[in-house]
Amino acid sequence: FNKSSMTPSFEAGRASPLPPYSTPRMQAPYEVRDSPIAGKGLFATAPIAKGTLLWKYSDDSVRTFASSDELRAHFAQLSREAIVDFLEHAYCWEGKVCEILDDGKYWNHSKTPNTGLLPEDEDSSFALRDIAAGEELLDNYAAHDMIDWYEAICKEYGVTSVLSIGQMYD
Repeated sequence: FNKSSMTPSFEAGRASPLPPYSTPRMQAPYEVRDSPIAGKGLFATAPIAKGTLLWKYSDDSVRTFASSDELRAHFAQLSREAIVDFLEHAYCWEGKVCEILDDGKYWNHSKTPNTGLLPEDEDSSFALRDIAAGEELLDNYAAHDMIDWYEAICKEYGVTSVLSIGQMYD
C-alpha cells in the first residue's frame, strides 16, 4: 500500500496486498498519487516499453450497467459522495456504463495519450509508446461511447462525464 493515499501499488513487479474492493488487474509497476491534471492519477514507477499490457480486463475487474434503472438501483446503496465519485470515474463502452473496480479508475485524460487499446485486445490497456518512470499513465477519454441516459444522470448530479472531458480537452 501507498501509506499516504491508502491505495494499492506495485513494487518491483510484485503486487502488494489489495483491499477487498480492488482487483489486481494492473500489469505494470505503478503508484497512485496526486496528479497535476486532476485528482489522483496513475504513475509508472519503472520504465514501461511500448506494447506492454498495463491493465487487463476481466469479468471481475469491471462492473457494468445496461440501463438507467439498473444504475439507479445501484446508486440507492450509495451516498451522494460515492455516486459523484462513481460518475467521475465510470466510462461508457459498447452500450454499457462501466465501473472499474481497481486503481484503473484513476487513469486521467490526454489528447495525446501514452496508453490505449490495441486491435488484438480492445478491452485492455497497453503502452502506446515507451513510458518513463515517474510519467503519468494517460488515456484518451474521447474514444469512449456516449449513452444519453448516462449523460443525463451525470448532469443531474452536476458531474462532467469522462467522455465530455475528453471532448472538451481534445
